[in-house]
Amino acid sequence: MADTGRIPRNITNTLDFHKPEEDTPVMASSTSFIIAAGFILFICFFGIIGNSLVFWYLCLKIKRTKYTIYIINLAVADLIYLIFISLVMSITIPLFLKQELAADPITVMFALEIILGLGNYAGMFLLTAISVERCLAIYHPMWYRYKRPKFQSLLVCVIIWGLSILLTLVDNVGCPPELFGTVTVRCTAVHIFLSVLVFLLIIPTMVISSLIMLITVKKSSKKNHPPKLVIVIVATVMVFLISVAPVRVLWLLLYLMVLPSGFSSATFFFAVYMCISINSSVNPFIYFVVGRQKMQGVQNFLEKALKKVFGEEEDKEEGEKGVTKHHEEGETTEPNIS
Repeated sequence: MADTGRIPRNITNTLDFHKPEEDTPVMASSTSFIIAAGFILFICFFGIIGNSLVFWYLCLKIKRTKYTIYIINLAVADLIYLIFISLVMSITIPLFLKQELAADPITVMFALEIILGLGNYAGMFLLTAISVERCLAIYHPMWYRYKRPKFQSLLVCVIIWGLSILLTLVDNVGCPPELFGTVTVRCTAVHIFLSVLVFLLIIPTMVISSLIMLITVKKSSKKNHPPKLVIVIVATVMVFLISVAPVRVLWLLLYLMVLPSGFSSATFFFAVYMCISINSSVNPFIYFVVGRQKMQGVQNFLEKALKKVFGEEEDKEEGEKGVTKHHEEGETTEPNIS
């Protein structure tokens, strides 16, 4: 069984700031943890640049579509997470170097944990919403083109941010750091609720939507490559499942104290944030790789790559609508000609 005294709710509990050095075994490996924190900062640096570029181009350079609204919000959610995990790691390194901070680290870390949770939940829900919407567009194309509410993307994003704020408060206020290691009824209820939400609703929805997309696209276009948007969505879902889902399983096992007694909670903490940082950083690179073309200039490459991914479906829909409109106008004028 895991040592309940070492179970971390966040880095506050992991580092156990107010205990003397001899009572804190993680200090013996401080060099390794400083290197890990530096590597996470390195990942976050590139993730912040990539998501900032995506946000800039989709907001100011590229025509707004149904999907770019989701991607803009996803980039914001990832930026929130990456910026604040960078702050967490920046605070962690001085603590391992035994340098005093101006503010109380417990209070600062708890505040950062709430903001991190907001970015994490928002990103998860936005990815689910993108998967479901694209699945509906493929499976029910007529509804999607002609009956879909005009402001559906914006409305869904507003609901997602509201729901993310609510879940973050439930997670961090419903089970604060001082109660996490005691396995109280209150904390257990919070973790059961969040685990059911993630593993029985969010993840199955992502997987089922992605499978429906792939199967439907494969049947409808056997000779053609799948649309780039479908490739992007499936790739981002796969990265999430590989990097984040196992971490959440281990986090629940850690709380339930079913891990081996030699399990290092500090090592687990850094592994968690490294995996989620990779998940939040890799999405822009997926967009650029999928939408790449032979072109010159970095600026031109980024802009055209995003247009290729997120403008392809919109151009196709507008072309089909134009053909349908022209056909209807032809049928209307035909009796007058005769």
